[in-house]
Amino acid sequence: MVGAVLFNIQIGPLTPILVVASVGAFVLLRWERLFPLFLESWPLLLLPVFACASAAWSEIPGTSIYYAVLFGLTIIAGIMMGGGTQTRSLVVGMFIAFAIYNITSTFLGRSVGWGEGAGDAFAGLAASKNAFGDFTGLAIISTLAALALFAKERRVLPVVACIALLPVMASNLLDTRATSALLATMAAVGCLTLLLVSRSLPLQARTGILVAALLASLVALVTLDFWLPPLFETLLEVTGKDEGLTGRVDLWAFGQTIMNESPLLGLGYNAFWVHGNPGAEYLWDMMGIGSRSGFSFHNTFIEIRIHNGWVGLVLFLAIWTYAAIRLLAKVVLTPTIGLITASAMVIFLALKLQFEVVGYSTMHFSTILLFAALALGLRTAQSKDPGLATSGARAFPAG
Repeated sequence: MVGAVLFNIQIGPLTPILVVASVGAFVLLRWERLFPLFLESWPLLLLPVFACASAAWSEIPGTSIYYAVLFGLTIIAGIMMGGGTQTRSLVVGMFIAFAIYNITSTFLGRSVGWGEGAGDAFAGLAASKNAFGDFTGLAIISTLAALALFAKERRVLPVVACIALLPVMASNLLDTRATSALLATMAAVGCLTLLLVSRSLPLQARTGILVAALLASLVALVTLDFWLPPLFETLLEVTGKDEGLTGRVDLWAFGQTIMNESPLLGLGYNAFWVHGNPGAEYLWDMMGIGSRSGFSFHNTFIEIRIHNGWVGLVLFLAIWTYAAIRLLAKVVLTPTIGLITASAMVIFLALKLQFEVVGYSTMHFSTILLFAALALGLRTAQSKDPGLATSGARAFPAG
């Protein structure tokens, strides 16, 4: 399922077919898990329900309901991946998918021009350098997680493969010149490493580390205006990016005016990016998007407010926050590699909210991975998964 989304540019319409087929296969092969799975993850299902309900006030209800159903299928696919499979399979599967994609991109990828006279950036096999930056950041996270898993299982060859891949992935990430992906990867890898190291510590120490990390995050958020501008200027200088973030500032300014049209409930799910809409046509032309598709406001908060208003934004953030807190609490109580990997993914994606659309697009990698991680956080102790056992237990044999 992850591989199908990553290779979307190459396989086109096969991506939704493979994702839906994966959902159908789960229903057929793991039907006994369906009721407890949806019972555990029901808060996440409120989001596609709300997206479908937005068709009632949408300017183009048929389009809204169509894409809302696809959004629901994407979320269900993520829930099945995180809430219905063994966590070891999640870690290994992600590693294999992202590794294959990164290796293929290294040999067959391309460079793209960006900015004003900034030169070329490596986009791999993705549609843009930013997308490939995200793919590569997640590839590094999944490879480090797999390295920890294989080392625990004393599997020498997979450990060597992971170690050999990391420098290649790091080089690819730097070559993308994707500032937000670089920032998110650095933060997520730091948290991943800290959580992996803390597995051997007692519960009180792990709790203290989490509380300290949350307090540090709160302080960082409060003092954002003091430290973020100089840090971002440094990164922009290193990556050669313009201060307008390659057009994002103008895009966000335009989005602010659109949000004022329907501030409470929005225009309806996916009711803006449609052919014939003057605002969408203007932005596609301004940004040079000849295909007139696959574009967004590059900001999750703006995207949700335009399509689902303040009500939708509050609902999405409340449910995401609740599930993320549940996930972090489980990491403290049972710091398994699967839970730690899911936490690192959530941290990575959360740091992208301001610069990309995360968890809100249909058949998109961020939607599947975010809801997989959140579903893992909502998973109860009754779920049959050795990977959710206490950290002192050996869940799988070394072979």
